[in-house]
Amino acid sequence: MSHAVPAPVAWYRQPWPWLLMLMPALALVGGLVTLWLAVSTNHAMVVDDYYREGKAINRTLARDAAAARLGLSARVVRGDDGGPVVTMSSASGTALPAALTLRVIHATRAEFDQIHSLRPVMPGRYAGSALALPGEGRWHLVIEGPEATWRLTASAAGFGQPVAVTAQP
Repeated sequence: MSHAVPAPVAWYRQPWPWLLMLMPALALVGGLVTLWLAVSTNHAMVVDDYYREGKAINRTLARDAAAARLGLSARVVRGDDGGPVVTMSSASGTALPAALTLRVIHATRAEFDQIHSLRPVMPGRYAGSALALPGEGRWHLVIEGPEATWRLTASAAGFGQPVAVTAQP
């Protein structure tokens, strides 16, 4: 009575070696995808010179305080042509500037940022070009005069409704 010994099966026909190789192969693919993303995407949120940025923040805070001292406030709406219309007022009676700059800044993606030059259409009311305001999303608004000695800031979740922009003391 002899026992028949089954013929050995080649290693590549066994499931275990493939299961053991699966995890390192997936880690390799994930590493390559991560490397591709790191090389191909914008690094707009990375700051190289922290000292210079800190000094700029202090200058910016001084501009916010200047707007609060002047009692400035504004309201931004979407005009009929899709461009911005800003209605501005001064509680202290300060003369309003001859032109404004409106920066519409996306919260995380610098390539979506916009700069609008606004000209007066009537006293206290300024309008921009037909460059359309963006749709939904999280946006930061910065309104500045021509000398950039003050600024008004606000955050908006789209421009379907008017956005109040006030001085941040």
